[in-house]
Amino acid sequence: MSAAPPRRRLQAQDRRDQILRTARDLFIERGFEGVGMADLADALGTSRPTIYTYFPSTIAILEELLRQRLDALPERLARHLHTEEPVSFAALFEAILQEEDLLRLLNSGGGPLFRSRRQEFLGALEARLDLRHLPGIKGETLRRHPLLLPLLLDLLTNAAYNKLNRHDVDLAELTALLDVFAQSGVRAVAELP
Repeated sequence: MSAAPPRRRLQAQDRRDQILRTARDLFIERGFEGVGMADLADALGTSRPTIYTYFPSTIAILEELLRQRLDALPERLARHLHTEEPVSFAALFEAILQEEDLLRLLNSGGGPLFRSRRQEFLGALEARLDLRHLPGIKGETLRRHPLLLPLLLDLLTNAAYNKLNRHDVDLAELTALLDVFAQSGVRAVAELP
C-alpha cells in the first residue's frame, strides 16, 4: 500500500483566498449570523488559529469580501450610467443581476452589525459610481432629494435579488417594468417643489 502524497502547504495568498471563498459560500448558504470561525475551520479542514492568522473575525471576512466587490463593481456598472443618453435602468438592472454572489452575500444576514456593513457597502458604491451627474437626472433634483439615488439603488438591487430567487418571474417583463417605473419616478421627483 502506497503512502498518500504529502499535502502541499498553501501559500499565504492562496490560503487567504480559500478562506474568503469558503466563507462567502457559507454566509450565502447558512446566513452570516449562522457562521462562526469554528464552522469555517471545519469546512476548510483546518484549525481556527489558522483562520485567525488571516482574519480576526467573521465580520472582517465579510468586510474583505465586500471590499473586493466594491473594487470591481463600479467599473462594470459605470458604463451603463455615464453615457450621453439618459440612464437605462433596464441595462443597469441587468448588469446588477449578473452579480449573483454579491446579491446573495448582501442578503445573507439580518443582524445590526451585518445591516450596518451592508449600508456602508451601498453608500460606498453610490459614492464610487458618482451618481450626481447622471444624464437625465439633474443635480438640483439630487440636491433637493438626496434619498433618490439610494432609493433607486435599493430598488434595483432588491429586484435583482428577488429575481434570483423567483424563477416564475419573466425577466423581460420585470426589466421593462423596472425601467418604466424608475424613469417615471425620477421624472416625478424632478417635478416636486
